[in-house]
Amino acid sequence: MEAKSDRAVTNSARVCKEQSGTGAPKALTPAPERAASMLRAHDAWALPVEVLGEALGATFFQKELIDDQQAWLIALRGRIVVATVPGLSEEAKKHHIRRLFSEYISHGWAAITVDAEEEVTFAETFLEEVDPAETFLGEVDPEHGPADDPPDVGAKQNMDVRDLYEGSAYAPLHGWRSDEEVITALRTLITDALAGTAEDMPEEVYPLPEGVGAMVAIGYDEQGALHPLVWVRTDIPSGLRADLWGYCAALSASLDRVDVEPDENGIFYVGMERSPVTGPGVALLAAAMVQRMGRRPEDCAFPLLDPPAQAEEAPPLAA
Repeated sequence: MEAKSDRAVTNSARVCKEQSGTGAPKALTPAPERAASMLRAHDAWALPVEVLGEALGATFFQKELIDDQQAWLIALRGRIVVATVPGLSEEAKKHHIRRLFSEYISHGWAAITVDAEEEVTFAETFLEEVDPAETFLGEVDPEHGPADDPPDVGAKQNMDVRDLYEGSAYAPLHGWRSDEEVITALRTLITDALAGTAEDMPEEVYPLPEGVGAMVAIGYDEQGALHPLVWVRTDIPSGLRADLWGYCAALSASLDRVDVEPDENGIFYVGMERSPVTGPGVALLAAAMVQRMGRRPEDCAFPLLDPPAQAEEAPPLAA
C-alpha cells in the first residue's frame, strides 16, 4: 500500500508538469491563496512554523516518501498538505517545512518536494484536475476532514500579517513607521552600532552603471577594525530604498556570509532586482532589520553584481 501511494504522489507531480503550458493556470481556492499573497518568502523563515501553518490552513503529517525525498507540499482544491518523512530531527523537519512554505508563498507552486540535499522540485500547473485520491491528500487522518472539505481558514482571509509578529523577536521595535523613518533608523544603525558611514549617493556619480542600487565599501581604522561605508541611490521609490538600506546594513554586519569578493577598491555593488528570501543569510537578516525598524519589507534578496567595466565606472566616491 505504501508503494502504491508513493507512486501516486509521483504521478500527480508528473500530471502537473505535463499540463504545463496548456493554458492559463487555474486559481487556488481563495482562502489559502489570499493568505499566501499577504505573506512573503522571508515570513517562512521568521515566523514559527505553527503560526505559518495556521495562517495557510495547512495540515501536517509524516509519511515515507520515494527516493531521498524528505518533504512534500501539495496545494489542491483549497487544501495545503505537508508531509515529512519519519525520523527527521525537529530542526531538520522545520527547516524543510520552511523551505516548502517559502517556495509556495513566493511562487504558488502546487506540488513541491525537498530532498536530502535540499534540492527543490516543483510543478508549475495547479492540481485542480487531479483526483485527491491519487495523492496522499486522500490519506490524511479523518479528524482533518475529507479531501474535498478544506479546513476552515475563513478567520485568516482578512488577516493582517503584521499581527502575526506581535510579541516576537521580529516585531518592530517602535511600531510600524514610514519608509523615511525606517531609512533614518537604518542609517543610524550603520553609523552608530556598526561605526560606519551612511550617505546618499552623490549626484556627481550619476548615471550609475545599469542595475546598481547601492554600494558598500570596506573601510578600516588604524587598529584594523572594520567600518562600512554605504551609499544608496536616491532616485528610486522610498520602499525600495528602505529595503536596500536594510540589505546594505545586513551586508555590512555579515561580510563573512557572502561568497562574492569586492572589487579592487573593496567595493560591493548591490543590484536593485529583488528576489525571494530562500533561507537564512544576508537577505533574511536584511528583512529582519527592516521589519525591526518598522517596515513590512518586500523581497529582500538583492544580487551582488560584478564590478562594472572600467569604461562604465562612476567617479570614485569620497569617504
